[in-house]
Amino acid sequence: MSDIIVGLDIGSKQVSIVAGRLDNQGKLEILGLGKADTTGIVSKGVVLNVNRTTDAIKDAIAQVENQANIDVRGVIASVAGPDINSSKHRAAIIRNSPGEEVTVTDVDQIVVDAKRSFISQGNSIIHTLPQEYIVDSSTGIYEPVGISGLKLQCDFQIVTSPTSAMEKTKRCIERAKEKMEIEGGLVFSPLAASLAVLSEEEKNSGVALIDIGSGTTEIVIFYKKVIRHIAVLPYAGDTITNDIELGCNISNNQAEQLKIKFGSAESKEVPLEEVVKIPGINGRRPDLISVKNLSIIIEERLKEIAAMIVAEISKSGYGNRLPGGIVLTGGSVQTPYIAELFERVTQRYVRIGYPNENLGKTVSEEIKSPSYATAVGLVWNGFKSMDEREEGYKILRVDAPKYQAPKKEANPQKPEKSTSKSAFNIFGTIKKMVLGDDLGDSDKY
Repeated sequence: MSDIIVGLDIGSKQVSIVAGRLDNQGKLEILGLGKADTTGIVSKGVVLNVNRTTDAIKDAIAQVENQANIDVRGVIASVAGPDINSSKHRAAIIRNSPGEEVTVTDVDQIVVDAKRSFISQGNSIIHTLPQEYIVDSSTGIYEPVGISGLKLQCDFQIVTSPTSAMEKTKRCIERAKEKMEIEGGLVFSPLAASLAVLSEEEKNSGVALIDIGSGTTEIVIFYKKVIRHIAVLPYAGDTITNDIELGCNISNNQAEQLKIKFGSAESKEVPLEEVVKIPGINGRRPDLISVKNLSIIIEERLKEIAAMIVAEISKSGYGNRLPGGIVLTGGSVQTPYIAELFERVTQRYVRIGYPNENLGKTVSEEIKSPSYATAVGLVWNGFKSMDEREEGYKILRVDAPKYQAPKKEANPQKPEKSTSKSAFNIFGTIKKMVLGDDLGDSDKY
């Protein structure tokens, strides 16, 4: 196969861009990975500074183009944020021929009617996700096509985002490169991640996907391969960093570095005597930070987030239908022992979700990190749908062709470039953070 799909994920710490295609075995081959820092210009998944975010996207695109030897003209992009909401909505249509079977055209029409009849002031619809159908008096229908009836109804899960936030995201992408297109609209980030980290068996039996990023924690519950519940919590990795900053009386950057290098979700696993030496500000005396105290801060906040997730699962009504347990993904789930902590708090099976479901050859092993679950999932979204029923409908309707990134010339004659519009080894008991932004080697005193 030659179709190349490019996924673009704008996160609160970095923008990630992945280019991929399907190989002959139907596995996803990753051709390129680009990334750029967005710290301070994107908050909780929402763009704050359009110009600087545009520059970050431009930088990441250039990296992907060089690695994959393609000219990116279209991307499938993510959207996130604390104000994304999901609500249930029922739509209905009366068919002209009651004695005939429901068609794909009828299914398409009820989706259109659902969008027209749903009103949410100041918000735009991201997804209109079908739950179950009703044909006349027959309820609980998963696949209505082929069933005879006059009245077709459907319960939808409608996901919305503030229009202003979506428009800023679109502007950043479209300005990053001339004639850049967003293929198929924006995708809510955890739904994209689900394509990369969840198996079909998990989604069928019942599973909760928890995407813990820097700014938000996003929850998606699947049952019978249908998205049943969506929620967003405004607490995630940055919340933990802020706790460390206040609890240890250090800078935010030092707190982030401590969390990444020495953090643990289970304080009982950390020796009492371990400390980290960090530089003082402007020549002041260095400070010693207890690694056990650091882990206590992380553990307590993660326990709180896990408790909120338990409450949200209970609220969904699917708490007793999740034999697949909980799958954790996102950049903040790489903290040691986080799965064990979540198992203890939620009393459910927990695993870490890596974006390696049917993953083939990759340009870098880095892509297999949970941090890239959304970006890889966006590429998958170019080849398969969130709802598997849609795959069957595609056979019965004419679809627009997928975006195919053109190959660069093997020996280009300086072609015109598009212009832009705008677990850690410990040797000793004291570790030293060197001046600047990193933690150095361990020193023994």
